[in-house]
Amino acid sequence: MIVNPTDKTLSESLSLLDSDEGIRIESKSTCKKIFINKNLLGNYVLLMLYYSTKKIYPFLSSSINYTQGSECMPGGIIYLNTIPEVLELIHREFEEIVVNEY
Repeated sequence: MIVNPTDKTLSESLSLLDSDEGIRIESKSTCKKIFINKNLLGNYVLLMLYYSTKKIYPFLSSSINYTQGSECMPGGIIYLNTIPEVLELIHREFEEIVVNEY
């Protein structure tokens, strides 16, 4: 587990991912999670999850709002090609994070 890793640490972890490995990133202050894997083509596959608490929450600056109770809401699957794209998304969605490799 890495708490608030640097971009260098995240970049190293992302570059070393194999197709049967992954990284889970969780927010320390909200209930957002990202699961990152790398597919056989070398693209990064990000599964976005968000736990709502009976409020309206926009996710990923989209027009979709979730208003259900305290349950896991899928934010969707995103495919990205480069590490800078992944880091940009992480910084846009999270402030303080906890990273676990699996």
